[in-house]
Amino acid sequence: MTFRSKLLSSACLVALSSGAVQAQGLSAPNTGWTGAYVGGLIGVGFASNRMQEDISGSPGAFSPAGTVYRLSGTGAVFGAYLGYNWQVSPTGVVGVEADLTYNTASGSATTFSPDIFATGKAQFAGSLRARAGLVVDRALFYVTGGLALGNPSISVDRPGIPTFARQSSLRAGFVVGLGTEYMVSQAWTIRFEGLYYDFGSFRVADLTNNGYIFPGRASQFQARIGASYRF
Repeated sequence: MTFRSKLLSSACLVALSSGAVQAQGLSAPNTGWTGAYVGGLIGVGFASNRMQEDISGSPGAFSPAGTVYRLSGTGAVFGAYLGYNWQVSPTGVVGVEADLTYNTASGSATTFSPDIFATGKAQFAGSLRARAGLVVDRALFYVTGGLALGNPSISVDRPGIPTFARQSSLRAGFVVGLGTEYMVSQAWTIRFEGLYYDFGSFRVADLTNNGYIFPGRASQFQARIGASYRF
């Protein structure tokens, strides 16, 4: 599933939620959306990691030079978030939010040596994001984006042998997404959102000291639901 199709699926769910809320004709609490909140989330995560075989000019370390290992997988996501909203008009809300999540998604590929594997893992991802949304009755439909931090992992291993190559350091990137949040009461909200994290391109470290160059890239998508307590 591509990032575009995942984000379009999230947009469709947001639109369906909007129709359901409008059909119910519920009124918004008098307190509005202004204030601080904390919450927890769970969901499904998709990892999209990639590593290219050595491009230093050698025939290749584990496969022919230029071979691309696509290390995609699906897993569970869980985490927490906190933020603050300002209701700037009867239908407009802006805010700031920070989150920290762990994504269990991982994928692997076999090299030309059948006992040597390339493995990619999504792992931790956090973000500091702005939010802007439209209020419809008790629902808030929003877009979000900002700075992402994470430690995506890519490694090349043979069972029982020290790792040949690895990337697992902290990386900065960007995150974008959209979602809908519903005010159950003055103190509680629930939400559904889809976020795409991109940690860009990097070099997977050669631990064999042979001068190999392994380009890599990491991203992930999270579809998640959450519940928030408002102060």
